[in-house]
Amino acid sequence: MKRALLIISVLLVSFAVFGQSNALAGVDPTGVTINYWFQHSGTNGDAMQKMIADFNATNQWKITVKGEYAGPYDQIYNKMVAAIAANNPPELVVAYQNQSATYAVNNALADMNVYVNDPKWGVGKDLSDYFQGFINQDVNAQFGGKRLGFPPNRSVEVMYVNMALLKSVGISAAPLTWKDFADDAAKVTNTATGTYGYALDNLDASHVYSFVVSRGGEIARSDGKGYTLNTPQMKAVMSYMRDLVVKGYAHKIPKKYDDQTDFGNGLAAFTTSSTSGLTYYAAAVNANKNGAFDWAIAPIPQATSTNAPAIDLYGASVSIPKSTPQKQLAAWLFVKWFSEPKQQAQWTHVSKYFPVRKSAEPLIKDMLDADKNFAAAWNLLKTANLKSEPPYAGYDLVRDAITAAYSKVLDGADVDATLAALQTQADKLFKDSAP
Repeated sequence: MKRALLIISVLLVSFAVFGQSNALAGVDPTGVTINYWFQHSGTNGDAMQKMIADFNATNQWKITVKGEYAGPYDQIYNKMVAAIAANNPPELVVAYQNQSATYAVNNALADMNVYVNDPKWGVGKDLSDYFQGFINQDVNAQFGGKRLGFPPNRSVEVMYVNMALLKSVGISAAPLTWKDFADDAAKVTNTATGTYGYALDNLDASHVYSFVVSRGGEIARSDGKGYTLNTPQMKAVMSYMRDLVVKGYAHKIPKKYDDQTDFGNGLAAFTTSSTSGLTYYAAAVNANKNGAFDWAIAPIPQATSTNAPAIDLYGASVSIPKSTPQKQLAAWLFVKWFSEPKQQAQWTHVSKYFPVRKSAEPLIKDMLDADKNFAAAWNLLKTANLKSEPPYAGYDLVRDAITAAYSKVLDGADVDATLAALQTQADKLFKDSAP
C-alpha cells in the first residue's frame, strides 16, 4: 500500500511539473495564418509591417502574420470586447495589463506561461536575459499567476527638464526631491517672460501614480484585493500640486500635449511624460523659433534623495486570445521572434521604445552614443526601482476616476472628501470588475 501511494504521488508530481509542457505536444503551427491588431501608425506602423513581412518570409513554419492598425489603445479595447462577445477576436492583440485582465474575465486569453516555459517552444535559458521587471509585469495574481501577455517593448515615466531655463536663474542640475522641485519652479516663474515651473497634465492617471510611488506609496493593496487611494501619499500629491497651481508655479494645460508644446517653446521648465515621447520632445525643442536649447531627462522627484528612484514602468504587451492550439502557438512564435535581440534593436532604432532584452544593448550602442537623453533614460531604467500600475480588470475606469478627482482638487475641491469618495468609487469598480 505504501509503495502504491508513493508511485501515485510521484505520478502526480510529474504531472504537475510536466503537464504544462505536454499541453503543446504534437501541436504543429506549419502553414497557419494569424491576425494581429496593433496600435502603431505612421513611421512605427510602417516599421511594424516591415518586420512582420520579414518574419513571414523567413520563419521555418511558413506562418503568415497579417498585421492591422486597429486604432489607438482605447479603440482596440472596445473592438476586442465586441470581438470576444462575437467569438471572433484576432489571434494576437496589443493590450495593457488591466485590459488583458478584462479579456481574461471572459476566459478569452491563453495563459502564455504554457509557451514561455515549454521545453521545445519556450525561451529556455534566455529567460534570464529579459529584464525581470518587464517579464513579471504580465503575470497576474488576480488570475492565479497566469501570464496574460508578453512585453514587446517598454517605457518609463520621467521628467523632461529645460536645463537652459534652470541655468538662466542659477540652477545647475535637475531637482532630485519634491522640495527642490517646488523651489526651482518658483525661481523660474516670471510673468513678464511667461516662463513657469511645471506644465501640469491632469488628464493622465499615470502621472498621479508616478508621484504617489515617488513618495513611497502605492495605489493597489499588497494582497491584490483592491485599491488604496485614500492614503497620506495620495493626499500629499494632490495638496502639493494644487499649491503649485495656486501660486502660479504650475499651469494646468488645456488639452493633451500642450505641455509638450510649452516645453518646446521654452516656457515650461518641467513636464512629465513617457520616454517613448523622446522623439516628439526633441522635435518640439528643435522647432523653437529662437533655436534649440539644452534639455535633459531626469527621474521623477522623490520624497528624499535616492540612488534608486521609484518610477512608473509601463507599456502595452501582446496577448494571445484563445483560438486553436495551432494558431495560438503560431502567435507565440511571432512574439518570441520579435523579442529576440536583433529584432528588439531594430524596433528600438525606429520606435525609441526600450528593448526587453539585456543583450540588445550592444546593438543599440550607436543610439546611446548619439543621444545623451536616450542614454540617460536607458541608464535610469537599469538602476531605478521599477513600479507598475495595477493590472486589475476595470482599472481603465478607476484611472478615469483618479483623473477626475485630481482635476477637482486642482480646481479647489476638498482633498479629504474627494479622496474618500474616490476610494468608495474604486472599491465598487473593483468588486464589479473582478473575475
